[in-house]
Amino acid sequence: MVDLPAFAPGSPIPDEAEVGARCYRPDPGHPERLLRVDGDEVAETPADLTATAMHGAFRAFVLDPHYPCVGARSAVHNNSYRLGVYDALGSPGATAALARDLAAFTAGLDDIDAAFATFVALFAGPQDVDEEAFERALWAQLQALHEADPAPWDPAVSSDPDDPHFSFSYAGTAFFIVGLHPGSARLSRRFPWPALVFNPHAQFERLREAGKYERMQAVVRDKDRALQGDINPALDDFGGDSEARQYSGRLVEPDWHPPFHVRGGEADEPGPRQVVAIAAPTVEPRPGVRYRIAAQSGVAFLVERGQVLRIVDPHGLQVCDLYSVWRGQPREHLSSGRSIDYADRLYLSTGDVLYSNRERPMWTIGRDDVGRHDLVLTPCSPEMYRRLRGDDGTHPSCHENLRGPLAAFGVEADSIGSTFNIFMDVRFDPSTGKMTIGPPASAAGDCIELRAEMDMIVGLTACSSEVTNAGSLKPIDFEIVAV
Repeated sequence: MVDLPAFAPGSPIPDEAEVGARCYRPDPGHPERLLRVDGDEVAETPADLTATAMHGAFRAFVLDPHYPCVGARSAVHNNSYRLGVYDALGSPGATAALARDLAAFTAGLDDIDAAFATFVALFAGPQDVDEEAFERALWAQLQALHEADPAPWDPAVSSDPDDPHFSFSYAGTAFFIVGLHPGSARLSRRFPWPALVFNPHAQFERLREAGKYERMQAVVRDKDRALQGDINPALDDFGGDSEARQYSGRLVEPDWHPPFHVRGGEADEPGPRQVVAIAAPTVEPRPGVRYRIAAQSGVAFLVERGQVLRIVDPHGLQVCDLYSVWRGQPREHLSSGRSIDYADRLYLSTGDVLYSNRERPMWTIGRDDVGRHDLVLTPCSPEMYRRLRGDDGTHPSCHENLRGPLAAFGVEADSIGSTFNIFMDVRFDPSTGKMTIGPPASAAGDCIELRAEMDMIVGLTACSSEVTNAGSLKPIDFEIVAV
């Protein structure tokens, strides 16, 4: 991932030099050639080889006679599209660049003289994902994009992702989104790179008003049958079911709910607010209520599948240890090894999944303001302080601050292994493997959001180690995000 910070709702979008954005439009005289777009300006700077290759693949994909979507074909034929090339789907760099480019595209929609206009976002990775993993990454990207959007939701559509009249909104404009990726079971969604295609919702409404929408829909479905033998069963009419179910292209389960929440005003923002101090080792968190774990202490509680846990560093430079077990069988627990194996890297962030020792998803990382956390080290313990620091065994420790609260839910102390050490900056010398611990990169108010993929017992601490927390021990806040 690109090592760039996420930015808060309403904050300025970083400029091109900061995010490395590459946004283009086709050259009207030579459509296969891309022209660089910088806001309202079109430069003669040629596209690099990677962007040229990705653009060529996209044009060939859409213009193939068997491709079903006639709206996309029309946009490509008429050069009424803009195309951005970004880093990994959901990464902070991709989010910052896409936020700026999509806002510029939205502002210039009136200047595109065509029935169909679309914005195509192509991402360098991940390319080795299955349908469910792509779906998680897609929604993590949309969540991060929404968090960066200072504009209100388009009033023409619903902001409730379970509502039949939902459409994703950015910069005050509703979009129907088509996800493409290499692992799609649908041939019309199978593309060599992950892609999100943003289609302005208003253009479909104009077709309805003109009496042309049903005919276009019939043509698309006939071509889809000819291509694959049937139509995509995920498709539905707007107003029939939430279009969120169609975005990834995967046929979702009947009880599936979009892993997306809309900012609900000040009460849902991760900034300063009233918090409830925790006075007991366990708590029953109410959605939308901010709880505070005192310095050098811990708490345990239950979460349900689909809930989003937000963890906030209220003062900055403070680590939080997280441990979790499946509620159905406490022997299934968070596995740092499996999580690192499947991510293929040591540092996990937005779109990545934390797995259990039985190789099932436990958490999906959504918003991540910091992007640097540790999955290698175990929680500090009384014995660790004895061995490494000569303490007499009385120093507060994360292991003890997890053991006590988790015991109330039947979790044995011996089962507590490596934790997800949120905001902890552990670095490794590539030649020797020597570890060093730096100050956490978190500033006051920074947060990370984790979506629960199963019902769990969760333990959290405000880390007790002076070394880990830049010499100052502080509280940690958390809440179940209200949706």
